[in-house]
Amino acid sequence: MKNLDLDILRKKLDGKLTSFEEEEFQEWLMASGENSAFFCRMKNYHEKSMEELRLESVPNTTDLFMKRLNKKSRKVFINKMLKYAAVVLLPLTIGVGLWKYSSNQMNQSFADQNNIKNEDLNQTVLITSNGNTYELESGVEQAVVEDQGVKIRKYLRAGLKYEKQDTIKTKSVAYNTLHTSKGDDYQIELSDGTIVYLNCDSELKYPVSFGEQDRRVELRGEAFFDVSKTGKRFIVEVDDMEVEVLGTQFNVMAYENENSIQTTLVSGKVKVSINSNGVDKSLMLEPGNQAKWNHKEGTLESTEVDTNLYTSWINGYFRFENQRLEDILRTIARWYDIKVFYQNPDLKNKRLSGRLNKMEGLEVISNMIEKISNIEIEMNKKAVVVSMRE
Repeated sequence: MKNLDLDILRKKLDGKLTSFEEEEFQEWLMASGENSAFFCRMKNYHEKSMEELRLESVPNTTDLFMKRLNKKSRKVFINKMLKYAAVVLLPLTIGVGLWKYSSNQMNQSFADQNNIKNEDLNQTVLITSNGNTYELESGVEQAVVEDQGVKIRKYLRAGLKYEKQDTIKTKSVAYNTLHTSKGDDYQIELSDGTIVYLNCDSELKYPVSFGEQDRRVELRGEAFFDVSKTGKRFIVEVDDMEVEVLGTQFNVMAYENENSIQTTLVSGKVKVSINSNGVDKSLMLEPGNQAKWNHKEGTLESTEVDTNLYTSWINGYFRFENQRLEDILRTIARWYDIKVFYQNPDLKNKRLSGRLNKMEGLEVISNMIEKISNIEIEMNKKAVVVSMRE
């Protein structure tokens, strides 16, 4: 199946296809379930972008910038789904141009993959209590899988959903683990109705069905929680920290290469508790507050923040506000699975503000950052080198 130009997809979204282009689009759409899933997600992101952005208000100088940018990025090809136009807000808002989608044969997913080792996971997978591993990256709804008597379904857009069950009285609680690869996030609805958005390179361990006691899950990486109110406490365990809630929306970021564990509260109320190496601290968060636990220094602090900066990733964006270049590129590197090197350590402290569509290709985003920040980013396979522009 030949590649389909982004212009055709964009014209389809705007209802401006010719009869010939409509025929070409339908042929591409019906070629695979992956193509259909891609267009559905692209449509969702397009509608969000139209609501959030007012590109007509961008200064005319943007047109010249984009023409220069497209000369360098025209050859970018994306193999992941939903590699859609990037948008950057550094000093100004910018939209981009061209995308080509390579249609590859869809891998069989949600099938038993016991040969995958847990320590070598490089894809988004579900690991059940009996040790079976199921790939989740396909954009196709899957049949129900039974695990410990609980029904699990993979939906096209809603991710995994565990059927709500009455309290199951068993001697032991069965756990599943959801692992996301670099460059992929995933949504899951737990058996109590709690919805979790798991960011890239993260892992969530949770009961297949919650018992009579507290609802407890374990997190590595980053996740946004929309906790259902059941009258029972919901506790997120992250290393030596616990976040306790009854029903609320909050984000927890706990990647190993970050200096602190951040808990950002959007609504409701949460209690953050630390009990480690002689440190016994806790604090309550109000909406708009963020708790930072620095386990190296043994400090637990709360500050008021713009929660959108820490939760926009669930809507497909990286957002930064006066943030260090090193912190920005560390987040980007995690998504694209790359390593970043600096020719001059002082560049790490350069501060930028902006918004990036994380579904765009690395080359396009790098070119944008180069133009705005007066730096150069040289890419070499899985590594990038940052230097000052001469």
